[in-house]
Amino acid sequence: MSPRNKRPRRRKAAPAPATVAWWKRPVTWLLTIVVGAVAAWLGAVVLGMINQWKPANELAEQLAGRGPVVVLDLKHVPYPQEGALDYVYPAGADLARLDAKRPNDPTVEASAVDIERSTWEITLVGTRDEAAEAVDLRPVLVEPCRPPLTGIQEPNESQGDSAKVVLVTHVDRPNPRMLVEDPGGEDAGAPFFATHKITLPKGEKNVIQVRALSAKQHCRWRLELDYLADGRRQTMVISAPGDKPFEVTGRADDSAYTWVYLSSFNGCRAKDGTKTDRLRITGAEYAQMVRDGRPCPY
Repeated sequence: MSPRNKRPRRRKAAPAPATVAWWKRPVTWLLTIVVGAVAAWLGAVVLGMINQWKPANELAEQLAGRGPVVVLDLKHVPYPQEGALDYVYPAGADLARLDAKRPNDPTVEASAVDIERSTWEITLVGTRDEAAEAVDLRPVLVEPCRPPLTGIQEPNESQGDSAKVVLVTHVDRPNPRMLVEDPGGEDAGAPFFATHKITLPKGEKNVIQVRALSAKQHCRWRLELDYLADGRRQTMVISAPGDKPFEVTGRADDSAYTWVYLSSFNGCRAKDGTKTDRLRITGAEYAQMVRDGRPCPY
């Protein structure tokens, strides 16, 4: 075969580059980073929206893995007809401070003890998908009741009746129970938990107002709440702020108080004729004023 008739040799084609797995490609890494950042941003936005829809403290309690029932808030009620009839400060209280101004809430602001009745509002919230049920609430004394306190008496004048229905208990009686206080109602004076229970759905606030009464004694107690949750009956203890016992005192004899503040409603003046809204006299002077039937001592 002549050279002209020789067929040219075919050159071998260069091998095609190997295909890179999709998960090894740089663009995939970039997309992963971007998607992760967007997801994190969206998560923060959603969490912020949830915090707006529901109070942050309530949400935090649920996320913290607490028990089936949580005390979300505990508030002393100082208002007339709902709170104490009067107050008694410790005998060594700061007289200069008290003479200058009456505290808005003597119990919370000046360590006073409610006289004859003490009212608290307890806010409970359930944390389980299946609602818990409060089936009993009772005061448990931390010690036997004692004679009434005789420090410095502060009046709490009535300003009208309250239309609220509250649970009332006589802590100075044996085995006190929660009773219905509903003047004029059919259930007035009946044991509340004998025929009622309180349902505590997840995340829903339930306010219980408890009024403790004591006629002649000084009593200190905590509350025990029985509830059904997680398929069994459980008990939790509720204390006053600072993990202190709740407290109420009966009324002492007028002359037994170290000092007595008089109501500003009567417009009483001091011995020298000075007009004051914070007139303070001794217990003996107050007792004599009451015996004489006088609204003011001088």
